[in-house]
Amino acid sequence: MTNPAPLTMSDALPAVGPGAIAASPPLQGRRRTAMLLMLAFIYSLNYLDRQIVVILQEPIKADFKLADWELGLLTGGAFGIFYTLMGIPIAQLIDRGVNRVRLIALFTASWSVMTALCGLTRSFGAFFAARMGVGLAEAGFAPAAHSLISDLYPPRERPAAAGLFAIGVPVGVMAGLSIGGIVAQATDWRTALLLAGVPGILIAILFPLIAREPIRGGTEDPFDQPAQAPESLTFFQSLRVLARRRAFVHIVAGTAIMAFAQTGISTWLPSFLIRNHGMSLAHVGIGLGLLTGICGAIGTWAGGWQGTRLAKSGLHMALWLPIAGMLLSIPLDIVALSMADGQSVLLILIPSYIVGSFWTAPSIALIQSLAPVSMRARASAVNIVAANLIGVSMGPLAAGVLSDAFAYLRGGDAALGLRDALICLTAFFLWAAWHWTMAVRALKQESTTAV
Repeated sequence: MTNPAPLTMSDALPAVGPGAIAASPPLQGRRRTAMLLMLAFIYSLNYLDRQIVVILQEPIKADFKLADWELGLLTGGAFGIFYTLMGIPIAQLIDRGVNRVRLIALFTASWSVMTALCGLTRSFGAFFAARMGVGLAEAGFAPAAHSLISDLYPPRERPAAAGLFAIGVPVGVMAGLSIGGIVAQATDWRTALLLAGVPGILIAILFPLIAREPIRGGTEDPFDQPAQAPESLTFFQSLRVLARRRAFVHIVAGTAIMAFAQTGISTWLPSFLIRNHGMSLAHVGIGLGLLTGICGAIGTWAGGWQGTRLAKSGLHMALWLPIAGMLLSIPLDIVALSMADGQSVLLILIPSYIVGSFWTAPSIALIQSLAPVSMRARASAVNIVAANLIGVSMGPLAAGVLSDAFAYLRGGDAALGLRDALICLTAFFLWAAWHWTMAVRALKQESTTAV
């Protein structure tokens, strides 16, 4: 008996049913590249508007007289609640055939306006409500963008395309931290938020003038696929279909846990550097901004590039580099947080940010490749909801609660309390790596039975 071939990106893709692909070819060439680059730029604005609050949290804390747990709720929970609640119904709408290009333009303009409104608030409650508006507007972007990219690039090209798209995350964080820190240092935190909303309004006008809605499923080979899932399935029916793939479940779980730990740590790093090492807003913003942008972009690109190469030998091979990055992040972050001066912290975080970004692009590509074409936006929404409900909403809040608790045990020392809280969060990287290892096992088992 011959050994079956390993599972590849193409093999893992659920099928496109008869008639699901039109006769005309998918988008190619310059327009396809331009759309991907614009989506990456919008993604950077998405993260700029959500992350700029991170560098501004110390002056916001002083202005509104907040405890750390309240600050964690403001930076995490306020955004994550609506982002999580609205992601699934919007994804359901996207999978039913709504024009994704126009929807992305509408969402981009909306979250940009809400970011500017955050700068006009005069109370904790008003700021909380405005941040919820940002989360509501940003909820549909990633599912729509992921779905678009899957219809622009075939399975074997998706990790690299997802890697380029995902570079928008570190670039956006870099812009939010550096620009926010510089502007807030020169003026105030309200002006920084007002200025942050301007670019999104401009790109929202430009995007639909250049982008075109591609054929759904147009990059798949209909002759290599089993029957496609019906488009009329409800979300919970779709969830049951997706849950049958154990690899999908483990990738989503690992992604959510990584988001919890990384968001909790990264959200509080500016406060950590200010409290523990006396660094200024501008210094912290530029330092962490460049670190996040350059190192995060390198790690994200490397993860996508290696994922594309390794996936040729089997879909499960694309997971090993992210797993290694998760495990290496633990000692690197602990050492960085234990350094005696701020510059040493930033230096140790250079390799940590690189290896800690390996998982981003493979996560996006694998989620799309394990889902039927008619469920891709919903599959993306499940992943995003899990990451944001557990990660964005709970990570900063958990870090704030732990910080207050450790500060109490340290006799009121808020600086040491915050350091201890961030070190505790590094343990979650090990849990995330376990889930992705289980995903490798599930994919290898599928490859031995799929003949």
